Amino acid sequence: MIKRLKENFITASLTILLGLLIFNTGLIFYNRFVMIENNTLQKQTEEVRRNWTNIFERDLRLIDLGLRGYALTRNQQLLDPYHSGFSNLKRTIKHIDSLLVVQKLDTLHTKFSPFSIKLNDYLVHSEKMRAFAEKDSLKQFVRLLNQDKGYDLWKEYSPMLTGILRYQDDLLNEAKLKYQSAMNRNVIFQIILLMMAVPTIISVIYRIRRDTEARKKLLLGFEESNRKYMFHPGTDLQDENAEVIISNSVKNLQKASAFIKSIAGGDYAASWEGLNAQNSKLNQDNLSGDLIKMRDQMKKVKDADEKRIWSTEGLARFSEVARNNQNNIEKLSNEVIQFLTKHMKAQQGSLFLFHEGDGEESSLQLAACYAFDRKKYINKRIEIGYGLIGQAFLEKETIMLTKIPEGYISITSGLGGASPTCLIIVPMKSNGKVEAILEMASFNKFEPHEIEFLEKAGEVIASSINTTKTNERTSKLLAESQQQAEALKAQEEELRQNMEEMQATQESMRRVEKYG
Repeated sequence: MIKRLKENFITASLTILLGLLIFNTGLIFYNRFVMIENNTLQKQTEEVRRNWTNIFERDLRLIDLGLRGYALTRNQQLLDPYHSGFSNLKRTIKHIDSLLVVQKLDTLHTKFSPFSIKLNDYLVHSEKMRAFAEKDSLKQFVRLLNQDKGYDLWKEYSPMLTGILRYQDDLLNEAKLKYQSAMNRNVIFQIILLMMAVPTIISVIYRIRRDTEARKKLLLGFEESNRKYMFHPGTDLQDENAEVIISNSVKNLQKASAFIKSIAGGDYAASWEGLNAQNSKLNQDNLSGDLIKMRDQMKKVKDADEKRIWSTEGLARFSEVARNNQNNIEKLSNEVIQFLTKHMKAQQGSLFLFHEGDGEESSLQLAACYAFDRKKYINKRIEIGYGLIGQAFLEKETIMLTKIPEGYISITSGLGGASPTCLIIVPMKSNGKVEAILEMASFNKFEPHEIEFLEKAGEVIASSINTTKTNERTSKLLAESQQQAEALKAQEEELRQNMEEMQATQESMRRVEKYG
């Protein structure tokens, strides 16, 4: 038993103190209740005194003065005190009635009801006097005034006021006695509590100081583990400050939680608070370093997914644009260059179609442009192998320039002109044959996935251009065949008519020979 008590000395001591404190807390709450009750009773007493005094000293006086002044002067403004006293009096009577019920003053409350009736009679009497005053019936007004209803009301009011004030004084004295008794009990118990608590606290302090050293070593090891496995701030170890050690551990957990939540929410720009170039090497193999590596890897995956989705959706929409405009090479070219320029967020774009020579050399001719000066490029024709566009046609390889020769191209707007910072030229091939050349200029450098997108889109548009050209040639041949058929049909009709004329002539000649 003694051994167990020694082992649990702090717990037992604190339990005793806790019991005393709980009892003391209960006593404090009881004293607080007594004080609140005393204050409430005092306020109610003051409220009853003030309201009873207001009946005659304020409300009835306002009614009487306002009514008399109005009757003598006929000034409507003098009725304001009358109306004010009238409304105040009703509120005062209602308030007094409720206070007497709360204080359980049944005797006076029973007497208060007849007084209320006489008070209402007085108010009705006052209303009649006001009505005579408004009609200017001064004689009737004086007749009612001489009845002196206010004196009758005072005879009921005065004894009730005396009884209520006496009762309020008794209640207040009783509350003060309860309050003083509660305060005396509180002082006695506080002395007892102090006599028991002081030696107990001294013993507990001794045991706590003895355990502090052991706890300090434990916290020091905890901080070293925290720096090794969680986050190392690169500062000196605070081996004597337990609050700092615990706070650092909690903060690191909060940082880890906030970092993980940010990553889970898609914020791959999140950073570990406190991680910098000075302490980054110290945190390569702990939790903070691993989370940074995870963030970077997830960011790469997200960027790759976004680029893949951008390319996939762009190609799907681009294929639809190309498919819907395969019957007209001019419309196809315009729709394609507009879509690509907008999708790439470029500032200018142009599409050159390959035209095979028919009696002349083959060339690349501008078929569509977007954000260009159309008057300048409307008849643009580039020889094969000439310039960057002609060279790209021969080499069948994409050309991208980040240093554009001065004067090569200019992006213009209503605010002026500026030279782009990146230019890309993409051969659009189908089955190894270049059908067109795309030239695009932008203020931003084209990324590898954007270049790959343009090359894939080039395959789609090259196939569409080839199909459109084939359809146009087929339509042209069909139209020529129809024209030839119609011409042959016209010749047959003309030959038939000639034959019919010859037959008619021969028949006429035979009749002439026969009948001479």
